[in-house]
Amino acid sequence: MNFRENLKYLMDFKNIQTKELSKLSGISENTIKSYLKEASSEPKVSNAILIAKALGVSVEYLANLDERAAGNVSPQILEIEDLLKKMSQKDLNVLQSVTKSIAEKYS
Repeated sequence: MNFRENLKYLMDFKNIQTKELSKLSGISENTIKSYLKEASSEPKVSNAILIAKALGVSVEYLANLDERAAGNVSPQILEIEDLLKKMSQKDLNVLQSVTKSIAEKYS
């Protein structure tokens, strides 16, 4: 996927309209619309950074430079990873145990 496809996907996934992304990023609505067009040009790095921050992803993910993005890792997985990084070791151990129990049902 390229920048335009990732942007469309993330906006759909997060249920964010162009107007809202414009407010969150500080980039004009027309500029964001231009990035969503089929024959769109790549954004300036500064705009890509603002959009990525507004969407809660890395620029690498948005531009498809992140290995995980190239492997089509969903935003849900990336969000879970971010949440895991904030958990205590005790909570991680509990979560690991629960996850293993659930995974056994599908084995």
